[in-house]
Amino acid sequence: LPSRQARKRSMKSRADLGILVIIEMLADKVPAVNHINDLIQTVVRPAAGAIAFAASAKVVTDINPILALACGLLVAGSVHAVKAVAVRPAVTAATAGAGNVPVSIAEDVVAFITSVAAIIIPLVMGIILLIIFSLVLSWWLRRTDKTQTA
Repeated sequence: LPSRQARKRSMKSRADLGILVIIEMLADKVPAVNHINDLIQTVVRPAAGAIAFAASAKVVTDINPILALACGLLVAGSVHAVKAVAVRPAVTAATAGAGNVPVSIAEDVVAFITSVAAIIIPLVMGIILLIIFSLVLSWWLRRTDKTQTA
């Protein structure tokens, strides 16, 4: 079990991340603040994506850490660039800033649904595979019983 101090640090880290998420979500709803936040996040988001990708890549495969960092940087940087350089400025220009809040809320909803789906879909598929396996096994056992009694 982790020490009490490690649990406190972990809880503090979670609280800090929660505060950062709230700031990000609120800053994203105000047009001028959103653009300043996107400017600041131009460095933070790709770096965070690179670190997250590299950290999880070692679990799945044995790729070079530099390659994993580069892939994470490209993916996170591309997503950020589309949001900060293409989508949001176009929405702001087309709607005089009035469309930023609905677009931001839509982004939050899509991100939430995608995150939940990323957790639930593998679980559902695992359950479906277990059901299929048990049905095939049941069919096979009944078939072998019939051949033995005949």
